[in-house]
Amino acid sequence: MKTTIAIIAVLILAASTSFAQEERSLIRKGNKAYEEGNFGKAADQYDQALKTNPAEVSVYGNSGAANYRNDQFDKSVNAYNEYLRTDLTDKQKAEAYYNLGNTYMQANKYKESVESYRNALKLDPTHGRSRHNMAVATKIMQQQQQNQQQNGDNNQQQQQNQDQNKDQQQQNQDQNKDNQDKQDQQQQQQQNDQNMSREEMERYLESLSQKEKETQDKVQKAQQAQKRPLEKNW
Repeated sequence: MKTTIAIIAVLILAASTSFAQEERSLIRKGNKAYEEGNFGKAADQYDQALKTNPAEVSVYGNSGAANYRNDQFDKSVNAYNEYLRTDLTDKQKAEAYYNLGNTYMQANKYKESVESYRNALKLDPTHGRSRHNMAVATKIMQQQQQNQQQNGDNNQQQQQNQDQNKDQQQQNQDQNKDNQDKQDQQQQQQQNDQNMSREEMERYLESLSQKEKETQDKVQKAQQAQKRPLEKNW
């Protein structure tokens, strides 16, 4: 029985030693890739090391740094947050919050960035880099808010201008319709006037024709009177 227990213990120790060797090998490969500037490969090596031994605290920090340099900010944030859940000193946590703040700022998440720097300063008030970067992130965040407010005002002004243009267009349409109606009325009146003028002209011509006939009748009567023989009185 004792022999069996001893054999099991040896096997467990051998397996642990094998896993530890593999883990250290992966970390070394990750560190080498990081130093060579191959941050994607470094992050992969650290991820494999964490799968081999999730309790290895330092690898979370390395993974956060490698993913940060590889522009994988979401992965970097997750790694630093996991790192902050481990047993760290206040100095180590302050540095981790500083790195987390940098990651958030690169991801354009300035509110989260400011909060991370503030946490770093709570743990280490002498952390000058956090103080400086927090001021930068705060200024950028304020500028964004001002731009958003200005854009909102511009959009509101643009909408007002559009509404005014619509009102002006409607007024122009109404005015054009009124002018058209007046033109139609004038044309109708002119047509009526023309019709009345024709009627008057016809009456005038008829009157002239009648006068001419009367004149001709008088002339004929006068001519007939001259042709009659004179009667002699003897």
